[in-house]
Amino acid sequence: MQPLSVLLDRFRRAAVPAVVGGDVESELAPVFAALEEVQKEAEALRRRAETRAEERLELVRRETALLAAGWRDRADAERERLRADCRRRAPAETQAILAGARAEAERTAVRGRERIPDLLQVVLACVRAQGR
Repeated sequence: MQPLSVLLDRFRRAAVPAVVGGDVESELAPVFAALEEVQKEAEALRRRAETRAEERLELVRRETALLAAGWRDRADAERERLRADCRRRAPAETQAILAGARAEAERTAVRGRERIPDLLQVVLACVRAQGR
C-alpha cells in the first residue's frame, strides 16, 4: 500500500477544476495539510507500536530464557538423581546377577555329576571292546 503522501501528491498535481471563481490549490491546501497531519500522527503511532512490540518481544525472550534455564536445571537435577539411584541399586543388581550365575553353575555341575556314571559306563564298554 502506498503512503498517504504519495496519494496526496498525485491529487496536488491533478488538474481538479476549482469551484467557480476559486483557486483549487488554495481551497484544498487546508485539506491536504490536515491529511498530512493525520499521516504524521499515523506514522508516529506506528513507530510507537513497533517500539512497544520490540519491548514486548524482548521481555518474552528474557522470560523464555529464564524458563529454559529453569527447565535445564531441573533436567540436570533429575539426571543426577537417576545416576545416584542407579549407583545405589548397582550393588544389589550385581549381587542378583552373580547369584543367578552361581545357581546356573551349580545346576550345570549337578547335571555333569549325574551324567558321570553313565558316561563312565560308555567309556569302560569302549575300552573293554578294544581289549578283546
